[in-house]
This record gives sequence, C-alpha cells and structure tokens, in this order.
Amino acid sequence: MLIDLLDDAELPGHPFLIPGSNLPVRLARLGGSAALVRFPPGWARHERGRYLAGEELVLLTGELHVSGVVLTPGQHGWLPAGTLRHSGAAPCGALAYVAFSGQAAWVPGERDEPDGATCRTPLDTVVIPGGGLPLSPCSALLDTPVPLDRPAEMITVPTWTWERSAVVPEGRVLVRWPP
Repeated sequence: MLIDLLDDAELPGHPFLIPGSNLPVRLARLGGSAALVRFPPGWARHERGRYLAGEELVLLTGELHVSGVVLTPGQHGWLPAGTLRHSGAAPCGALAYVAFSGQAAWVPGERDEPDGATCRTPLDTVVIPGGGLPLSPCSALLDTPVPLDRPAEMITVPTWTWERSAVVPEGRVLVRWPP
C-alpha cells in the first residue's frame, strides 16, 4: 500500500508526549518502528538525555532543531544510539518520518555537550554513488530500480510517499530495512 506522507487524511495519528517535551506531538504508526510525527508550533524539549536506539528521520515540512543542528525539508538525519541531546525544538511546527533501530527508550542525562555524531543529508541533491549511498546501519539512498532479498520500507524523494516492498522503484528512494 502506497501512503502519501504529506496527506494528513491518510494518517490521522494520535497525541503522544515525547519524553521531556512541553507539548504532545501527533504520532501515526507506519509499521515496525517507523512513524510519522507532526510537531506542533512551539514544541520543545529542554530535557537532556539520549535514546538507547539509533534514530533516523526525514524532515518533510517545517524546521526541526536537534541539539543545535537545524533540519530543513528534504534532509535526512541519523543519530546513533546513545547520542546525547541537549535540546530540541520545532518553532513553527514540523512533520517528520521517524524510525528507531530498536526500542525507543529515553534516558535523561545531565552532560553539557553532545557526545555523538548527528549526520544531515539533503536527499534530493546529494550525489548517489554506484550501489547506493548508505545513510545509517539500516538504510541507503538508491536511484536504480533493483529487486531486494526481503521487503523493506521505502520513501520516494521528493514525492514523499511510503510503502513496504521487495522492489525498489525508479528514482531516488530511501530504503530502510528492519533492524
């Protein structure tokens, strides 16, 4: 089933309070650990801490601040498990595809500086080498139709549709395999 990630009618979701944040987000599960998250204007998390699993996200609309890194529409972000987060915000609201590499358990922490890498990749303009561009341990950006040995989650760029399939379609596609 092909889902338009920008169509709120397809994924209404439910309120969810992200640990340490000031306002609930709207969360719509896609399958497995993947979800669509709508951050309301003024959303913020000032609590410091880390997730015990890696987090992968694609910002679809708005602007999302994660520990001083600003993600804009079309950017892919990867935060390895244990990456310290000292702040988060969506001043004007945002919509993001989010997936974790395991259970999304939040652990509050008090250190002052982030201790892990935060990668930011513009999906629509980055050069894709032959064989694809790895973006995280569970994902790659591909631009060649190929059959896969097992079904994977796919997000087409820049039409922002999501589906689970065993065949990568033509065009730029973020392919995410279950952890």
